Amino acid sequence: MRRAYVESHEPFPRALAQALRWAGDSATIHAPDTRSIEENRLHELGIRVTSPSSKSRFYGRPEGTVVATFLNLSEVLEVERRGGIEGLVVVHANGPSRFPGVPHHGPWVTAFNPEHLGGQEIAPIASAPAALRAAIRDLTGLAVGNQGLIDKRERSEVIHALTYLRSRGFELDPDALMVEALRNEWGGTGPEELRQIALDLNKGKQLQFDKRRLRPERLDEWAATKD
Repeated sequence: MRRAYVESHEPFPRALAQALRWAGDSATIHAPDTRSIEENRLHELGIRVTSPSSKSRFYGRPEGTVVATFLNLSEVLEVERRGGIEGLVVVHANGPSRFPGVPHHGPWVTAFNPEHLGGQEIAPIASAPAALRAAIRDLTGLAVGNQGLIDKRERSEVIHALTYLRSRGFELDPDALMVEALRNEWGGTGPEELRQIALDLNKGKQLQFDKRRLRPERLDEWAATKD
Protein backbone atom coordinates (compact mmCIF):
# COMPACT_ATOMS: atom_id res chain seq x y z
CA MET A 1 0.00 0.00 0.00
CA ARG A 2 1.20 3.53 -0.81
CA ARG A 3 1.77 5.84 2.16
CA ALA A 4 2.78 9.49 2.49
CA TYR A 5 2.58 12.42 4.88
CA VAL A 6 2.71 16.20 5.05
CA GLU A 7 4.26 17.47 8.27
CA SER A 8 2.43 20.07 10.35
CA HIS A 9 4.70 23.05 9.63
CA GLU A 10 3.22 23.18 6.11
CA PRO A 11 0.20 25.55 5.98
CA PHE A 12 -2.93 23.43 5.87
CA PRO A 13 -4.35 24.64 2.52
CA ARG A 14 -1.09 23.88 0.76
CA ALA A 15 -0.65 20.63 2.67
CA LEU A 16 -4.11 19.46 1.67
CA ALA A 17 -3.47 20.36 -1.98
CA GLN A 18 -0.24 18.34 -1.93
CA ALA A 19 -2.01 15.38 -0.38
CA LEU A 20 -4.87 15.47 -2.88
CA ARG A 21 -2.45 15.61 -5.82
CA TRP A 22 -0.66 12.58 -4.42
CA ALA A 23 -3.92 10.72 -3.82
CA GLY A 24 -5.31 11.31 -7.33
CA ASP A 25 -8.81 10.52 -8.51
CA SER A 26 -9.45 7.85 -5.85
CA ALA A 27 -9.14 10.28 -2.92
CA THR A 28 -11.42 10.15 0.12
CA ILE A 29 -10.93 12.80 2.79
CA HIS A 30 -11.20 11.27 6.25
CA ALA A 31 -11.51 13.66 9.22
CA PRO A 32 -12.26 13.02 12.91
CA ASP A 33 -15.58 14.83 13.26
CA THR A 34 -18.15 17.14 11.70
CA ARG A 35 -16.62 20.26 13.22
CA SER A 36 -13.19 19.72 11.66
CA ILE A 37 -14.83 19.02 8.30
CA GLU A 38 -17.10 22.06 8.28
CA GLU A 39 -14.61 24.53 9.78
CA ASN A 40 -12.15 23.68 7.00
CA ARG A 41 -14.90 23.40 4.36
CA LEU A 42 -13.69 19.96 3.36
CA HIS A 43 -17.21 18.95 2.30
CA GLU A 44 -17.23 21.71 -0.32
CA LEU A 45 -14.32 20.33 -2.36
CA GLY A 46 -16.35 17.90 -4.45
CA ILE A 47 -14.48 14.95 -2.94
CA ARG A 48 -15.97 12.16 -0.85
CA VAL A 49 -15.62 12.95 2.86
CA THR A 50 -15.96 10.47 5.72
CA SER A 51 -15.54 10.49 9.49
CA PRO A 52 -14.90 7.69 12.00
CA SER A 53 -17.31 9.33 14.47
CA SER A 54 -20.73 7.68 14.59
CA LYS A 55 -22.12 11.03 15.75
CA SER A 56 -21.07 12.76 12.55
CA ARG A 57 -23.33 13.15 9.53
CA PHE A 58 -20.24 12.21 7.51
CA TYR A 59 -19.85 8.89 9.32
CA GLY A 60 -18.54 6.21 7.01
CA ARG A 61 -15.68 3.97 6.02
CA PRO A 62 -13.08 5.56 3.72
CA GLU A 63 -12.20 3.93 0.41
CA GLY A 64 -9.62 4.38 -2.31
CA THR A 65 -6.69 6.56 -1.27
CA VAL A 66 -7.40 8.07 2.14
CA VAL A 67 -6.39 11.66 2.88
CA ALA A 68 -6.31 11.49 6.67
CA THR A 69 -6.76 15.04 7.95
CA PHE A 70 -6.36 16.01 11.62
CA LEU A 71 -6.17 12.36 12.72
CA ASN A 72 -4.04 11.49 15.73
CA LEU A 73 -1.76 8.46 15.75
CA SER A 74 -4.39 6.02 17.03
CA GLU A 75 -6.90 7.22 14.45
CA VAL A 76 -4.34 6.78 11.65
CA LEU A 77 -3.61 3.26 12.87
CA GLU A 78 -7.33 2.51 12.91
CA VAL A 79 -7.44 3.36 9.19
CA GLU A 80 -4.48 1.01 8.69
CA ARG A 81 -6.21 -1.78 10.61
CA ARG A 82 -9.45 -1.60 8.65
CA GLY A 83 -7.64 -2.26 5.40
CA GLY A 84 -9.34 -2.33 2.03
CA ILE A 85 -7.77 0.93 0.89
CA GLU A 86 -5.29 1.74 -1.88
CA GLY A 87 -3.19 4.35 -0.09
CA LEU A 88 -2.95 6.61 2.94
CA VAL A 89 -1.59 10.15 3.25
CA VAL A 90 -1.56 11.89 6.65
CA VAL A 91 -2.19 15.67 6.89
CA HIS A 92 -0.88 17.01 9.24
CA ALA A 93 1.68 14.58 10.65
CA ASN A 94 3.52 15.59 13.83
CA GLY A 95 7.00 14.60 14.94
CA PRO A 96 8.08 14.12 18.57
CA SER A 97 9.36 17.67 19.00
CA ARG A 98 6.27 19.45 17.62
CA PHE A 99 4.08 18.98 20.70
CA PRO A 100 6.22 17.42 23.47
CA GLY A 101 4.43 14.87 25.63
CA VAL A 102 1.65 14.29 23.10
CA PRO A 103 1.54 11.03 21.07
CA HIS A 104 2.94 11.80 17.64
CA HIS A 105 3.09 10.14 14.23
CA GLY A 106 6.77 9.16 14.52
CA PRO A 107 6.08 5.45 15.17
CA TRP A 108 3.90 5.23 12.04
CA VAL A 109 6.49 7.11 9.95
CA THR A 110 9.33 4.92 11.24
CA ALA A 111 7.51 1.61 10.83
CA PHE A 112 6.11 2.20 7.33
CA ASN A 113 8.56 4.72 5.79
CA PRO A 114 5.91 6.82 3.99
CA GLU A 115 6.84 9.34 1.31
CA HIS A 116 7.52 12.85 2.65
CA LEU A 117 5.47 15.39 0.67
CA GLY A 118 5.95 18.64 2.58
CA GLY A 119 6.72 20.37 5.84
CA GLN A 120 9.66 19.24 7.91
CA GLU A 121 10.83 15.68 7.55
CA ILE A 122 10.05 13.54 10.59
CA ALA A 123 13.21 11.78 11.73
CA PRO A 124 12.93 8.04 12.33
CA ILE A 125 12.81 6.82 15.91
CA ALA A 126 15.97 5.10 17.12
CA SER A 127 15.64 1.32 17.23
CA ALA A 128 14.90 -0.50 20.45
CA PRO A 129 17.77 -2.61 21.84
CA ALA A 130 18.24 -6.00 20.17
CA ALA A 131 17.01 -7.81 23.29
CA LEU A 132 13.68 -6.00 23.19
CA ARG A 133 13.32 -6.43 19.44
CA ALA A 134 13.88 -10.18 19.86
CA ALA A 135 11.30 -10.41 22.64
CA ILE A 136 8.65 -8.57 20.62
CA ARG A 137 9.36 -10.70 17.57
CA ASP A 138 9.11 -13.95 19.54
CA LEU A 139 5.97 -12.85 21.37
CA THR A 140 4.21 -12.23 18.05
CA GLY A 141 2.16 -15.39 17.99
CA LEU A 142 -1.11 -16.08 16.21
CA ALA A 143 -3.23 -14.51 18.95
CA VAL A 144 -1.17 -11.31 19.14
CA GLY A 145 -1.11 -11.05 15.35
CA ASN A 146 -4.89 -11.34 15.20
CA GLN A 147 -6.11 -9.39 18.20
CA GLY A 148 -3.19 -7.71 19.94
CA LEU A 149 -3.15 -7.96 23.73
CA ILE A 150 -6.85 -8.58 24.40
CA ASP A 151 -6.12 -11.99 25.90
CA LYS A 152 -4.72 -11.65 29.43
CA ARG A 153 -2.24 -14.47 28.78
CA GLU A 154 -0.48 -12.64 25.97
CA ARG A 155 -0.62 -9.40 27.94
CA SER A 156 0.95 -11.15 30.93
CA GLU A 157 3.83 -12.44 28.80
CA VAL A 158 4.53 -8.97 27.42
CA ILE A 159 4.50 -7.38 30.88
CA HIS A 160 6.78 -10.13 32.22
CA ALA A 161 9.26 -9.74 29.35
CA LEU A 162 9.43 -5.95 29.58
CA THR A 163 9.66 -5.99 33.37
CA TYR A 164 12.51 -8.50 33.28
CA LEU A 165 14.47 -6.76 30.52
CA ARG A 166 14.04 -3.40 32.21
CA SER A 167 15.46 -4.93 35.40
CA ARG A 168 18.46 -6.07 33.35
CA GLY A 169 19.19 -2.48 32.34
CA PHE A 170 17.46 -2.25 28.95
CA GLU A 171 15.75 1.10 28.41
CA LEU A 172 12.07 0.95 27.49
CA ASP A 173 11.45 3.59 24.83
CA PRO A 174 7.64 3.43 24.38
CA ASP A 175 7.77 4.80 20.82
CA ALA A 176 10.54 2.43 19.73
CA LEU A 177 8.63 -0.53 21.14
CA MET A 178 5.50 0.58 19.32
CA VAL A 179 7.50 0.67 16.07
CA GLU A 180 8.53 -2.96 16.59
CA ALA A 181 4.95 -4.01 17.27
CA LEU A 182 3.84 -2.31 14.04
CA ARG A 183 6.63 -3.95 12.07
CA ASN A 184 5.66 -7.33 13.48
CA GLU A 185 2.03 -6.65 12.51
CA TRP A 186 0.45 -6.86 15.94
CA GLY A 187 -3.30 -6.92 15.63
CA GLY A 188 -5.98 -4.75 17.20
CA THR A 189 -4.67 -1.96 19.39
CA GLY A 190 -1.69 -4.09 20.43
CA PRO A 191 0.95 -1.51 19.40
CA GLU A 192 -0.76 1.22 21.43
CA GLU A 193 -1.18 -1.11 24.41
CA LEU A 194 2.49 -2.09 24.29
CA ARG A 195 3.45 1.58 24.31
CA GLN A 196 1.22 2.19 27.34
CA ILE A 197 2.69 -0.78 29.21
CA ALA A 198 6.18 0.64 28.67
CA LEU A 199 5.02 4.07 29.87
CA ASP A 200 3.49 2.54 33.01
CA LEU A 201 6.59 0.50 33.82
CA ASN A 202 8.80 3.54 33.34
CA LYS A 203 6.60 5.40 35.84
CA GLY A 204 7.25 2.67 38.40
CA LYS A 205 3.83 1.03 38.25
CA GLN A 206 3.76 -2.60 39.41
CA LEU A 207 1.87 -4.36 36.63
CA GLN A 208 0.72 -7.89 37.42
CA PHE A 209 1.81 -10.91 35.38
CA ASP A 210 1.95 -14.70 35.65
CA LYS A 211 5.58 -15.73 36.15
CA ARG A 212 4.81 -19.28 35.05
CA ARG A 213 4.15 -18.43 31.40
CA LEU A 214 7.71 -17.52 30.39
CA ARG A 215 10.64 -19.79 31.18
CA PRO A 216 13.71 -18.15 32.80
CA GLU A 217 15.85 -19.58 30.00
CA ARG A 218 13.80 -17.74 27.41
CA LEU A 219 14.12 -14.46 29.27
CA ASP A 220 17.88 -14.93 29.56
CA GLU A 221 18.10 -15.75 25.86
CA TRP A 222 16.42 -12.45 24.98
CA ALA A 223 18.66 -10.54 27.36
CA ALA A 224 21.74 -12.00 25.68
CA THR A 225 20.65 -11.02 22.16
CA LYS A 226 23.09 -8.67 20.42
CA ASP A 227 22.85 -6.55 17.26
